[in-house]
Amino acid sequence: MQNKVSRIIIDTNLWISFLITKDFTKLDEIIFSRQAVLVFSQELLDEFLEVARRPKFRRFFSSSDIEEILETIDEYADFVNVQTQVEVCRDPKDNFLLSLSVDGNADILLTGDKDLLDLAKFGETTIITISDFLQDE
Repeated sequence: MQNKVSRIIIDTNLWISFLITKDFTKLDEIIFSRQAVLVFSQELLDEFLEVARRPKFRRFFSSSDIEEILETIDEYADFVNVQTQVEVCRDPKDNFLLSLSVDGNADILLTGDKDLLDLAKFGETTIITISDFLQDE
C-alpha cells in the first residue's frame, strides 16, 4: 500500500526560523521525503518576503539565503489561488492561512503560532508544530 502524500502549509515563522538557524534538516525531511507537497499562496509568499526583509533580520541571513528559499518554494510548492474568506482565528492576520488550508486542501498546517495551534484542527487541516509533525512521521 502506498503512503498518502500530505499537503502541508509551512507558516512564515518557521521559514524565518530555518533562515536564522541555517538548519534546514527538518525542512529537507519534509520536502525531500516525497511524502509531502508544500501548499503556498501569493499572500503567504508576500508575508514571508515582508518579514524576511525586515532590517532586524539582516544580520542573520542574506538576500542570497532568501533567494535559495524562494527557489525551493518555486520548485516544490503547489501555488493555490485562494478564494475562501475565513474569520475564525483570534489573530485576524492569521486567517489567510486558514483560507489557504481550505482552498489548498491542506492536510497539515505547520506553525509555531499559539493562536493557530490552539485551534488544533480547522476543517480537514491538522494544525501542529513541526516537532510534533516529525515525531508522528
